[in-house]
Amino acid sequence: MSNAEVAITRLIHASAHYLDEHNFDAYVELFADEGEYLIVTKAPELPKLMTWMQRSKAELAERFDAAPEHEWQIMQQDQTRLVSVNMLKVSNDTASSSSNFTVYNTDEQGRSSCFAVGCYEDRWSMKDENWLLEQRKVVLKTRLLASPTALPL
Repeated sequence: MSNAEVAITRLIHASAHYLDEHNFDAYVELFADEGEYLIVTKAPELPKLMTWMQRSKAELAERFDAAPEHEWQIMQQDQTRLVSVNMLKVSNDTASSSSNFTVYNTDEQGRSSCFAVGCYEDRWSMKDENWLLEQRKVVLKTRLLASPTALPL
């Protein structure tokens, strides 16, 4: 594995850890200034993917800053993400990756259940010797999420 592949793999796993630990500032810092976050899913009644969420880096930061005011923040469940990097392609100062993920919720009684399954389709770029997300597209397999739902995933 090249140095770039190792670095990007670590960043993918760090992104899951940051969300699990509610370190939202660190998560947002993974994105380039012009970075974009999307959640999409396939509905059987539609011919193409539908977009559930689309945010710029700045909008993503605003969403996290407003989290204490939203109902989903009240949810008393811890989340644990498991991520498996399936594909990683580096070409000079750009890269793309595809990673399967599963999000588990654990409630106050210690019961864990699968919350969501999907794939992170990421585009990366090297800026000032750091790999940054140009786009994270979350392709959800799970379409029925418990309410309230903590997004992003």
